[in-house]
Order: sequence, then C-alpha cells, then structure tokens
Amino acid sequence: MLSNHKKGSLRDRELFRILESQGALNTEQVQGLLFRDNVPHTARRRLKKLYDDKKVKRDRISISEPFFYYLDKKPGQIDHVLGVSWVYVWIMSTLNSMERLHCFDREVKDYKLVRPDAFVGVKNLWKDSLAFFFVELDIDESGNDFGIKVRRYNELYISENYLNQWWVPLSKRFPPIIVVTTGRVKKLQEKIQKENVQNLEFRVYSLDRVKEECINGSSRSSSLRA
Repeated sequence: MLSNHKKGSLRDRELFRILESQGALNTEQVQGLLFRDNVPHTARRRLKKLYDDKKVKRDRISISEPFFYYLDKKPGQIDHVLGVSWVYVWIMSTLNSMERLHCFDREVKDYKLVRPDAFVGVKNLWKDSLAFFFVELDIDESGNDFGIKVRRYNELYISENYLNQWWVPLSKRFPPIIVVTTGRVKKLQEKIQKENVQNLEFRVYSLDRVKEECINGSSRSSSLRA
C-alpha cells in the first residue's frame, strides 16, 4: 500500500511527463487526468505548490480563464495547444480497462501534404490490436478554411505517401480523422462533405462537447473508436 506521500510523488512525476509531451495543460485538464477522484481545489492547491516551488511555470490567457501550466518555454499558439490537450484528456478519459494509449504524437511532420495536429494509437489488450486516428483542431475564429485540410488528406490518401509509416503494417485501414471544432458541427460537416472526394472518414465533435465529457465523465464518446 503506497503512502499518500508516495502517491503524490508519483502523480507529480506523471504530471511532468505529460507536460513534456503535451506542452501545456490547464487546471481543469490536470484535474481530469490526475485528480478525477478529488475535489477540484485539490488540483489547484497542488499545482500552486509546484508553481511556488518553481517546478512548473504558469500563465493564463485572461482573468476569466484557468491557469495553464508548462515546464520551460511557454508554447506558442496557446489556444491551439490547450485545445489539442483537451482531445488528449478526452481520449484518456474514455479508455476502458482493456485499452491503453499507445501514442499521442503532436504536430506530426512525416507527411508532406498535411501536418496533423496529432496522431493517436489506442491498444486493445483483449484483441491485441491497435486503432489509429488523425486529430485536427479547427478553431473557427481563426478564419482558416478547413476545406483545405480536407483536400490535403484526400491528396495524401491518393498519393499513398503514407504507406512507409510505422503504423501501416499494424492497421487495416486509413485512419479516421477526428475533428474537434470551436464552431458549428453541422456547418463543418457540410464543408467536409463537399471536399471529401475519396470518402475518407471524418468524425466531427464540438470542443464544448469534448470539455463537457472530460469534466462530467460522460461515456458518450465511446463511439470515438467504433
């Protein structure tokens, strides 16, 4: 039986590991990942202690937003970084007892035609199989045309320039593209349908829904790996 001190030390190390891999997490995200069984102020208190001890750094986008935490240099495009972090928390919160996260690689540069915001692999221990997904965060307020991303994924599929990737022998299909948007889901689905000439699988979710499921523990997103 681990002492509370030992549990806390292991949790701190896991936090540092996740901050290194994900770039930044805000208080709510840390709560969902590492303090789910505790009252919210427990996470805030521990993060404040780590900040006071100079083990993590923190900042906030505005006074109405929770603090976000990072290790060394503050990431650029912090809205985008934290948005992808919500997807990370979301996926982690939906894993069942027979699943493990195999990879969650950010800003993948291996594809010339497109740079996914993340590439995710989930291991099914019961079936001894892997499911893979591309992840895209669509920030509607940026004004960027997501149709361009859709066309690039179609071009990647047609070109077969992905066939040399490590995951291809482990997968039975071209990975679905998980899209999380700050805008209207239906509007984005219509744009995707117009540009998706190869009929790739795009699954669109709102960022508000992702946050809600992370915070409230809803299991609706089990369809993510369907």
